[in-house]
Amino acid sequence: MSSSRLASFCFTLALLWALQALASEVELRVETVLATNSSTEFDNRLTDMKSQLERTFHYSSYHLVQEVHRKVNWGHQEDFSLPGGRLLQIIPKGYTNHRIALQVMLMEGSTPSPLMNASLSFPNNGMVFFAGRKHQSGILIIRIGAAATE
Repeated sequence: MSSSRLASFCFTLALLWALQALASEVELRVETVLATNSSTEFDNRLTDMKSQLERTFHYSSYHLVQEVHRKVNWGHQEDFSLPGGRLLQIIPKGYTNHRIALQVMLMEGSTPSPLMNASLSFPNNGMVFFAGRKHQSGILIIRIGAAATE
């Protein structure tokens, strides 16, 4: 192999390594919203999702009860304690074609048993909603988002 081809090969490897290092972390966002019909109050911290919440879920009041942002390494499980004694486990699986793949498991109980186990894939900086678990006088809506450095 000529020295110019070797140099080109080494440069390509270094570039790939640098890109991998940039994408070695993903930022996970988990927001938990309590939706009820006990009032007509709308939490102004939820402005970015107001139309989506009101269009999808038919409640008169939405309140952000928890918001967590964490940077995690690909392939490593991250646990999020949720209101009501639930546990959300997320494993960022991969990043391909500007899409993030996550394994998500929602657990409940003193000896946790899975309520949900799902493999998700959505665009970088995208998000997904889960809802339906009763809590207090309403339901909990969980929004999961993820962003990888490109």
